[in-house]
Amino acid sequence: MSSHLIEFPRLRPLQLFADETAQLIIAHDPQGFTEAVALDIRLAPLLLLCNGQHSLVEMSALLLHRFGQRWSALDLADIIQRLDECLLLDSPRFAAVAAQQKAAFQAATVRPAAHAGISYPDEPEALRRRLDAILAHTPSCPLGKAQLQQLVGVVAPHIDLRVGERAYAPAYRLIEQLAATLPDGEPVTFVVLGTSHYGGDGLFIASRKDYATPLGALSCDREFLDRLEAHLGTSISADDTPHRREHAIEFQAVFLRHIFDRHLEAGRPVRMVPILCTSLHELYAADEGCRERAQADYRAFIRALQATLAEQTHRTLLLVGGDLAHVGPKFGDSFDAQTKAAELERVDTELLDYVAAGDSAAVLDHIARDEDARRVCGFPPLMAYLDALAAFGPTEGQVLHYEQWQERPTRSAVTYGAAAAWRSI
Repeated sequence: MSSHLIEFPRLRPLQLFADETAQLIIAHDPQGFTEAVALDIRLAPLLLLCNGQHSLVEMSALLLHRFGQRWSALDLADIIQRLDECLLLDSPRFAAVAAQQKAAFQAATVRPAAHAGISYPDEPEALRRRLDAILAHTPSCPLGKAQLQQLVGVVAPHIDLRVGERAYAPAYRLIEQLAATLPDGEPVTFVVLGTSHYGGDGLFIASRKDYATPLGALSCDREFLDRLEAHLGTSISADDTPHRREHAIEFQAVFLRHIFDRHLEAGRPVRMVPILCTSLHELYAADEGCRERAQADYRAFIRALQATLAEQTHRTLLLVGGDLAHVGPKFGDSFDAQTKAAELERVDTELLDYVAAGDSAAVLDHIARDEDARRVCGFPPLMAYLDALAAFGPTEGQVLHYEQWQERPTRSAVTYGAAAAWRSI
């Protein structure tokens, strides 16, 4: 490690949770480069100062002056070294490990199931039972037979399966019912648009990898992706690193693999095109140049996606993995999310109604009017989904579910829902 980084330590972007009962701070790495690390809660002030702005000597003085903690610079150097060994610091040590892990992911042809055994069972039979239990929340098809036959789009959440099962249920019961009506051997492709929680270069990031699940892999439709990139005139899959730990598409792949398990074993080609969507907030940026560049890039992708969808000769559906609002102290707000539950439902329902109506302009206006104060992480994939629907001609839609998850220990909430779209009958 360089002397600069030893002297001016900086934490990586971690999620820190205090367990006051155990007197611990749990450092969770959302990018998955290291396992969760338990730290003594007395280190909280030190972690607060690990922002790359303070030398060890300065930190020693600040800890005494602000927090009444007496640490020598030598003690701090030892603690900082241990934090670095745990890969919690932005340092050359971490950079080397991250580069190695990224290179291994890039070289792989199959994306591992990163959340198996955590968000859902990693044992096949246990997973099948779990998914069937989720689907049981919606015992019958939420659409009529004529609408089902013309189904072209489904919106599902990407919240943890342990939380959002009642929203996943109608979305995937619909797809399950569709699967039961398909002629034997007919191929199916799902273009899956998911939120990228880890950013990435460009507005859209595809992967050519098959997605592993405990039930077997779900193949990528690389031929579709070839044509999409040809229409676009550039690659959006050259660096698919953001897919490595992202759950937004993984959860959809798990459901699809379960629903089409019998079909895949019988030889039916069921594939997906996994595309992560990064921030689209620049579409309404105040800076005109920035806004125009983002709009041009966005329109180019949508035109390419529409053209590729229009060329399809077999059943192809759009599928969104996106949640709605993220509010409360956990996300930077000063208020208790439960006190805003009614207002949250009102504005979320308004947004979902725009989605059901296929109105991307209204969705953009809705997000822009308060500069996405609710942190609607599903905004990017929902926008792309709504604009891509034009490839299917006139469509209609319906909201299938809306729900709020109130996380009382943090006084925060995440909201999510489900919807569907079909060709106008």
